[in-house]
Formats: sequence, structure tokens, C-alpha cells
Amino acid sequence: MQSIAPWDPKLKIGNDTIDNQHKVLFDLIKDFKNAAGAEESTRIKDILLGVLLDYFFQHFRTEEEYFNKSTDHMRHCLEHYELIKNLNTSIIDSRNNRTNGNSISSDFLENWMIEHIENFDRPFFGTDSAKSDLKNSSQQVDEFYSDSNNRRQYKRIPHNEVVNGEIKTDCYNAMHLRSGKATIINMSPGGLLLCCAFRHRINDLLVVSCSIGSNFQMKEKVRVKTADNNMYGVEFISPSPETIKFFTTLYGAVHLNRTKSKRT
Repeated sequence: MQSIAPWDPKLKIGNDTIDNQHKVLFDLIKDFKNAAGAEESTRIKDILLGVLLDYFFQHFRTEEEYFNKSTDHMRHCLEHYELIKNLNTSIIDSRNNRTNGNSISSDFLENWMIEHIENFDRPFFGTDSAKSDLKNSSQQVDEFYSDSNNRRQYKRIPHNEVVNGEIKTDCYNAMHLRSGKATIINMSPGGLLLCCAFRHRINDLLVVSCSIGSNFQMKEKVRVKTADNNMYGVEFISPSPETIKFFTTLYGAVHLNRTKSKRT
């Protein structure tokens, strides 16, 4: 099986935020191709297609915030809409066991990305107005460095301050096509600290799926940032609005309770 080529620096458009999102998309497409080539179950491929759909949607939303005033924005948006529609159709067909020969392939997605970057993204983001709009657009993420002196945007919340008992999660390593279980040790709006029996490597892409409490279901793509024996610090990759809302609310509630406890 021929693997998809790694990120080509020639595809850079000159903005770190957009370029990094493009790199993630190429990684996700490669994961999808590897899963298809290894004849993984329909459920695994469905999960990866769903993650691709979510990330494309978030990426397109980021781009469209900057070019909505350009004269060619409608044609650019229609390109985005057409791909989202095709991905949605492919996912629905897969879930209903319909095979009509029109399912989206990893080769199609890779070629679409290359052509879209060259024909739409680079012409716009190379303009002076786009460079001015994007110069302050870099996004902060919560990172799990082992160095205790390194400041984080958010402090971690231990799992026992959220629920009674352990938080178990399904964990699929999209880089190495392995499924297993993990335990969430602590969490924050930026990511998780996982305890996992099988090995992951730095920069591996994982899909974690679990319930936290009785009302919140989470399925997110994360990237491994640190590894220490069987402990892995992971950061969220473009989390869903539901996950952002849950962890932001949780973070505020836990630290409000801590403040009240100190006063009593």
C-alpha cells in the first residue's frame, strides 16, 4: 500500500494557523487511508471520516472568518460547502451499508486539498490584506509538559473532583491502527492526561470516546504531547463546541468550589 506523501513545505500559504491546520488534515487523510488499506472495520473508518468532517468544518470556518469581505468569497465558500456535502453523503451511505461507487477516497481528499490550497487559499492568503488580518490569529493550546515550572493556560482538574470512580475511555490510535482502553487521570479545557496500557508515541493522533458523568458524551481527536511510561498528556485537536462548553463550564465550577472551600 502506497502511503500518502508527507506534508510538502511548498504547500505553505505563509500563516502558521492555516498551515498547521492543513498539516493536521493531511495527517487525518493518511490515517483514513491506512485504515482502509488495513481493512479495518466499518466502525473505525466511520469514526475517522467523522473526525475528518468535523475538522474540515472547523478549518473552513477559520478560513471564512478572514475572507468573507473578499470579492471571491462566495466561490471559495461553495468549494468548502461541496466537500462538506460529499463527506456527509459518504458517511450516511457507509452507515446505511450503501455502496454506490461514489464513496470518498483518501486519494480524492489529498488531491482536493492540494488543488484547493494552490487555486484558492494561496491566491487569497498571499494578499496584503489577508496577511494583516491573520498576523494575530495564532491559537493557544494547553500543553502537558512534565516541567512543573512551565506555566499552563489552565490547571488540570483531577478526575475525582468530577465524578466518583474512574473515567474509562475507548482509545483508538489512528497512526498505528490499534484500539484499547485508557483511564482519564485529569483534564482541562485544553486536553487530558491518560493512563494507557499500550504504547503511544509523541505526535500520535488518537480518537478518545467516553462518557463523563451521566450527561456528557465525548468523542474527540487528540495529539500525544508527552509520554512518561504509561502516562500520556494529550491536547485536543479542534474540539467540538459541546466539548469546549463542557470543559469551560466544568473548569469554572471546580475552581469556584475550591475558592469557596478555602474561605470556609
